[in-house]
This record gives sequence, structure tokens and C-alpha cells, in this order.
Amino acid sequence: MSSKRVGKHKKGALKRFPFLFIFSSRSGMMIKRNMTKIEVEHRGALKKDEFKRLKVFFDKEADFLGIIDRFSVIYSQREDDQSKEVYEHPVDLKVRITNKKGELVLKHGRWSGNDARKEFLFPIEKEKIDEMIEFLKILGHYHGVLQATKTYLYRYKEVDFSLVEVPDWGYYFEAEVVTESKNIEKANERIRKECEDLDIETLDHEKFCRLLKSLNDRPGHRFNFKKQEFVEIKKRFSKYF
Repeated sequence: MSSKRVGKHKKGALKRFPFLFIFSSRSGMMIKRNMTKIEVEHRGALKKDEFKRLKVFFDKEADFLGIIDRFSVIYSQREDDQSKEVYEHPVDLKVRITNKKGELVLKHGRWSGNDARKEFLFPIEKEKIDEMIEFLKILGHYHGVLQATKTYLYRYKEVDFSLVEVPDWGYYFEAEVVTESKNIEKANERIRKECEDLDIETLDHEKFCRLLKSLNDRPGHRFNFKKQEFVEIKKRFSKYF
């Protein structure tokens, strides 16, 4: 199968949001589909040579969906930002800049090396991102971790694969199927089979937590908006804005 170059900015190509709630041009507080879908996702660490091997393979054999340059402000749901890690809570709240477009994202469910979570996404005008950060601070969300990534997206045998490069850290992959709750196990089996055929290992919960801790503990990647201003972070990661 030859690779179909879908293009970097084709509408709907970068990510499927069948349960998307939208503001502004992409919605107006309405559900895009009547039934909320579940995002079934498996993850695994990659060495640099594995990342290159998969990218060469997918470039040839998969549908290329695009490239995402993303910066994320990921909020901790704990009162003490040093007491527990962000992944130990079912609420995953973040403000993201995806290819220079703002988003408020909420995922709900157990966060692990393989999981099934509901996802809600609200576009934000780029000029309103500072205001959203302040809004969330008033609601009690003010600390967490920062992450910047470059992601290559592919669709291979009905599974969406993301090859993720984290600057000055390393690589990992995500394999995803969006489905209904009654089909979660079927989606898990599908992902496991394709990962096995590709000779890539998904992470169990313990290894996944270690991977995230490695990401989160990098110097300068924790934030606390009671002690610093968002404008300082924007200057550091200005290329994403």
C-alpha cells in the first residue's frame, strides 16, 4: 500500500474527535455526534533507531495524516503540586497550542500505558489563551507540567499511530482507535495485534508512570502560576505560539 499524503492542514485529518464539543467556528456548544465515543489508546517508548524505522515504514505503507507541533500546559489535580503526579488522577486537563491554534482539552478516565478515556475539546482563539490560563487559575488550576512535542501522524490498518519526538528527551508512540464503549476490548485487541506485528512494545501501568515521571521531572518543565507568570513560559516556547 502506497502512502497517501493527506496534508498538514486538511480539515479533520490531524485527529478524530467524534465526541467533540465546540465553540466558535468549529461549534457552538453543541455535540458533533449524539453518542460520546471512547478513545482507546496504547503507548510505548521508542529508541531513536526504532523511531526512524517506524517512520520509514509508515511513510511507505501507511496513510500520512500530517505533522503536529504542539505545546501543552498540563494541569495537576492535586492540591500540592509535588505530592502526586498528574497521571494519578482521572481528570486530565490541559491548555494546548496545536500548530499555532489554541485548545482547551479535558480527558477523563484511567491514564495508563493503555487506556480508554472520554475526550472533550474546545478551540480557543490564540489571543484568548492568556485569558483562559487566568480563568483556570481562578477555578483553582494553577500548577502542573509543560510539554513540547513534534508528532507524525499515520493511519495503518484502521489504527491511528502517532510517532512523538520530545526535544532533548527522546521518543514514544501512541496507537489509537476511537470507538463506542461496547467495543473497547475489540479495539484493544486490534491495537495489540498491530503493535505486535510491528515489533513495538506497549507499556504497562508501572512502566508508563516511570516514563511520565521522566518527562515531568525535567528541569524547568513544572509550572506554578502562583509563583510565575504565563508570559514567561510563552517567551520560552515562543515558536509554538
